[in-house]
Amino acid sequence: MDRDYRAVAKMYDFPIDRVKGDDLSKFRIERARLRSSWYFLGITIVCVAGYGWALSYQMESKNIAVVLVLQFFIGAAITCLFNMCGTLLTDLNPHNPALAQASSNIIRCALSALGLAVLQEMIDHIGPGWTFTVFAGLCLLIAPMVVAEVRWGFAWRSKGLQDIELQAHGTAGSTDP
Repeated sequence: MDRDYRAVAKMYDFPIDRVKGDDLSKFRIERARLRSSWYFLGITIVCVAGYGWALSYQMESKNIAVVLVLQFFIGAAITCLFNMCGTLLTDLNPHNPALAQASSNIIRCALSALGLAVLQEMIDHIGPGWTFTVFAGLCLLIAPMVVAEVRWGFAWRSKGLQDIELQAHGTAGSTDP
């Protein structure tokens, strides 16, 4: 992540100040933090789909080596993605990072619980191969969100900061002449 940060800072001629810290209101932190996410997202999608099909064939052959190797790569790739997103979340919420992380954890755990709730039913009805192919497809749906965050995140954040500044000065939403 540090390498990506330095590369994006160099791309936009943004000076890095290790003593006072960087003013992220003028930096495309979304691009810096999510720059390498494509590799890990791709590994996750391929390995999750492969995991399901390996489970299907493992039931017949009793060989779990491929399943375990795929679990390792899925775990490593998802851990990298969580770290990238968690760091970006902290960067975007410097005044209350704990609240931002807690909110993220609640959503993540709720979605995990939902996935787990339907997992066995899906495996029973369509088999492990197709079940994990569906889960890989859900991971693929994340890609447009990452593109949107990288492309428009800086503009969205800048607009939000302007709105907060206007509210602080008491000029936002005022209809009085």
